[in-house]
Amino acid sequence: MNTFVEYFRKDQANGISAPDLSKECTYAEHIVRARGKRTQLTSVSQAPDKIHDFGPVLYKAIRESIDRDNHSLVEHMELMTQLRRAADANEKEERARAIQALRYAKRRAEGLIEWNFRISGIDRKELITWAYRNVQKYFEKA
Repeated sequence: MNTFVEYFRKDQANGISAPDLSKECTYAEHIVRARGKRTQLTSVSQAPDKIHDFGPVLYKAIRESIDRDNHSLVEHMELMTQLRRAADANEKEERARAIQALRYAKRRAEGLIEWNFRISGIDRKELITWAYRNVQKYFEKA
């Protein structure tokens, strides 16, 4: 029996936008600054009607595949906890970013997928195309 909370993402009809696995950032940076840019993270939401920034087609994350292949889905509550810690512990600029990220993440019921692909043998210029092909199997149209 599936006891997972389901996560969704709206994206383009031809598939999920590829992450840029070479661009690492904090959770707060991804949520606040990376809208429309690619990072190593992919935003998802517990509420299908609240994450519409990226396109018109609704996809559901396939949790079993994500977990089986050792990728990490940062659940909404865990994300909120991590952002609160960042808001309490960091320097002024990062603290302000974490506070803003808390507002955005709460409004969107957001979670994040941290991809753990092995990319050492992939040319930098091919990375986005490679990532696009490889993340599609972790989502299905809802």
